[in-house]
Parts: sequence; structure tokens; C-alpha cells
Amino acid sequence: MPPETSRPRVYRLSDEATSEEAAAAALEALDAGELVVLPTETVYGVGAREDRPAARERLDALKGGRGTAPYSLAVHDVAALADRLAPLGGPARRIAERWWPGPVTQVLPGREDGEAGATLGVRVVGHEWTRALLARCPAPLLLPSANRTGSPAPLDTADLDPGVRDEVAVVVEAGRCALGEASTVVRPRVAGIEVLREGVVSRADLERHALGHVLVVCSGNTCRSPMGSRLLARALARRVETVPGYLAPPVRSAGTFANHGAPASRGALEALAAMGLELDDHRSEPLAPALLERCDLVLCMTASHRAAVREVLGDRDVPVELFDPDGGEVMDPFGGPLAVYAACARDLAAMADRRAALLCPPSKET
Repeated sequence: MPPETSRPRVYRLSDEATSEEAAAAALEALDAGELVVLPTETVYGVGAREDRPAARERLDALKGGRGTAPYSLAVHDVAALADRLAPLGGPARRIAERWWPGPVTQVLPGREDGEAGATLGVRVVGHEWTRALLARCPAPLLLPSANRTGSPAPLDTADLDPGVRDEVAVVVEAGRCALGEASTVVRPRVAGIEVLREGVVSRADLERHALGHVLVVCSGNTCRSPMGSRLLARALARRVETVPGYLAPPVRSAGTFANHGAPASRGALEALAAMGLELDDHRSEPLAPALLERCDLVLCMTASHRAAVREVLGDRDVPVELFDPDGGEVMDPFGGPLAVYAACARDLAAMADRRAALLCPPSKET
């Protein structure tokens, strides 16, 4: 079917010929710095070439003066951004494996600036036709929903605001969007996931399929690592007060020389009880490869523990750090009086709070 002659040019994906015509027209308009309405599996989006400043200005005006606020990048494959993104950590990798292409946008650290610097919002679009278009486009697209800010996102081109239609060069029609709900937007952390916007993929789905765990390691797994794991779990749970969307990872513990099934030492039990935490259900576990499956971060009490973990990990790329964010070692209180255990627990609590703040700092988006 030939396109309509009035602006915008409208293409309906009814047959193969129209599909190619639509792709050619969309690519031409995008190259010229124009805006194009495209179907996705969630809602219709308005696309602009990232490398066209005029298109960014048009997009800002259409979206209500968004200014310097970031847009996510839409690509056909995350490999297209390999030179700009840091390697995917455990949570980000599991999200990508399960939901890309699909309805999840990830806010990921850039390659040069890392966790403390610039980030990129990335989505691998699941709609087959639009994904094929992205593969042919020389640059990623900015692809927010095709609506004015504050208005509903369109699920069909019939729902497009007339003001949006007036600002775009091409509209590609593909019927009603299959999922009919916005993508979920997440910021994966080294450990844990921050949900910036819940959409098609629920928090429960993310918890079930994308969360890994943190492993705390000492020698016998009856004193330091059980205390540290419970204190870190509490500190991470408290991050929800400052980062409401944070999904905290489970925290487990193990020992490099531990036996199976030993209870926590009496000193550890009493020291944590004084802090309002229980260790009655703790049973020791030896460090083993199975415990490192789906582990996103290992925190060790001493450098010797760190070396032992790295030996078990082999060439697996899992961060292994000291429990103390400042790089200090935590000495073993085993066999000492209660006062020694209490002092160790207080030190671990302070370290756990600092560690939790590093793992999930407050975000501007929350």
C-alpha cells in the first residue's frame, strides 16, 4: 500500500513490499534528523537518531522540554554498544539473557566511568520489524513513548495525540502493541537490582529470575561470616528507606575450613542477640563451587580468605573483596571472651552499613 501523501507519511505493515518501503522511509527520515513513530512490543515509540542534534531538539520539544534529561538507547543487540558499556555484572547479565530482546530497559554503567560515572539506559527492542530496522540504522535510536509527557502512551497509532502526529515525518503502523504496557526500567547493581519503573516485568519476576546472592566468607563459618552476613542483610534491607525500588540480594555465608552443619559459636550468638539479631538457625557450610553459582559478590574477612575464594572461582568473573570497604582485615574472635565477640560484631555492623551504602547508593531517578 503506498504511503499517504500528507505529513506524516503513514506506512501500514500489511505486506512485504510495504515493510521495505516503510523501512527505507524511516531510515531516510531518521538520517535527516526527523522523528519517526515506530511499533514496539510494549507501546508505540517516537524514534530519533542519537547522533542527530536536530532530532534531539525536536524530541525534547515534543516531550515537553525535557532538556538534558537522558533518554534510553534502543538497539537491535547489546553488542552494538560494546565499546561504550562496562562488562555486564551478574544481575544485568541474567536480565539480558532472560528478557532481551524484550520489555526491559537497563540503566548500565559506561565503560570508562564505571559505577560512579556516566550511565546508559539500554533496551534491546523485541518487536521483530523495529528490531530489524535498528540493525540497519547506523546509530542507536532514542525511542521514548510516542506521547506528550503526562499523557497515556499509545498502544495503537489511532491513539496518537494529533500534536505528536504533527511533529513526526513517518508513522509505521503495525496494529495494537502485543504487550500494551510500558517496559520495566531497572538499574542493576553489583549485587541487587533497583527498579526505577515497574512495567511488563514485575518485581517478583526480577527477584525470581535475576537476583543473585552475596557470599560472606571466613574460616570456620561459626563466628565472623555468620555475624557479618546477618548484619549485611539487615543493612541492605534498610536501604529500601532511601532507595524504595531496591531489591536486596540474599546474603549467605561459608568458611574456607568449615565443616557441614556446625552451629554458630556461643559468643557470636550472644553478640548478635545484643544487636537484635538471631543466629540460632545458622549451620556452617564449607566453601564450595555450588555456593558460588549465581553469586554476584564475595566478601571476605581476610586476604587469605580472598585468595582461597579466587582459587575456587578459577576464571569465573565474580568480584571478590574484603568485607571491610576500607580494606582492613577482621580478626577471628573464636575462643575469646564475650567482650571480644561484641567488639567484633560492632566493627562488622559499621562495615556492613558502609558496604550497603556502596552497593546501593540513593539514585536521582528514585
